[in-house]
Amino acid sequence: MIDDLKRMAQAIQVLRLPSLMVGLISLASLVTAVLLFASDQGDRYIIPSMVGLLWGIGTYSFIVTFRAVPDKRHASSRFFGKLKHTITRLWYGLISLIFLGATVAILVVTIRMVLIWLRDHGG
Repeated sequence: MIDDLKRMAQAIQVLRLPSLMVGLISLASLVTAVLLFASDQGDRYIIPSMVGLLWGIGTYSFIVTFRAVPDKRHASSRFFGKLKHTITRLWYGLISLIFLGATVAILVVTIRMVLIWLRDHGG
């Protein structure tokens, strides 16, 4: 599973900078909407900014984390080298489960927030 995530992270490597930019622009617009606009004007931009921030940071952290997964086979014949390699791969397995849960949570939050935003501002 983590090898598939590594391939996916390497395949979308070109999205690393754009996802970071989406996250930073969303954060800037969220801060601007909360601090500078009057409550009626800024409310329209808060939910889209939060959704963009969640997806931008999630995508960036996925790419950065899983592009460095160690290969399945390790050439070291030493016991401690193999043990360290196995522990590292198990750690990435745990991280992948956390990312899976976080992605599902972000998806649920996105759907709920978009529905609320559409109800209030969509017409």
